[in-house]
Amino acid sequence: MLKQHIRSQYLSKRKAIPETQLRALNHAINNKLNQFNWSLYKTISLFLPIKKLNEVNTLLVLSFFEANFPEMIVAIPKTNFANYTLQHIQYSQNTILVQNKYHIPEPLNGNIILPSAIDVVFVPLLAFDNVGNRVGYGKGVYDKFLATCRSDVVKIGLSFFDTLQSIDDVNSFDIPLNYCITPNKVYRF
Repeated sequence: MLKQHIRSQYLSKRKAIPETQLRALNHAINNKLNQFNWSLYKTISLFLPIKKLNEVNTLLVLSFFEANFPEMIVAIPKTNFANYTLQHIQYSQNTILVQNKYHIPEPLNGNIILPSAIDVVFVPLLAFDNVGNRVGYGKGVYDKFLATCRSDVVKIGLSFFDTLQSIDDVNSFDIPLNYCITPNKVYRF
């Protein structure tokens, strides 16, 4: 299947999930976080959810790290829509979040975290295939950002759905995931 078709299909599928099921799926994903040895990492990049698109509720992921790994530095992305790049701001209890024009919560200001300091990137997606390729929203923002990270950065997707067999139009700019966490399973690539 082509990305454009996958994108349309999975946006619709995700928006159709009833609220009670959405809560259960989010908690199932969050419970899978215990399968990782987070003590190996110092800094993570964590996107915040677009609620109206029924994205995985990464606020639960944020709470997991605050409760279990309070020393972990959590960097929240802030998008520059002029050139589709990301800047990361260190999150704290005092961080002021504002919604950008796409309803993505972002830090208003704070300490900038360089890509070279990030050990793990949670990557937003709509769908992924059995070798770790993903379909995002189509602007290439995360692939651009991941290209600036260290080669050993761990890339983790979060999805309510299991893997696709393949994505037909993967290109050389697409950077695959190392893992994808779903309610049913942690996929390793």
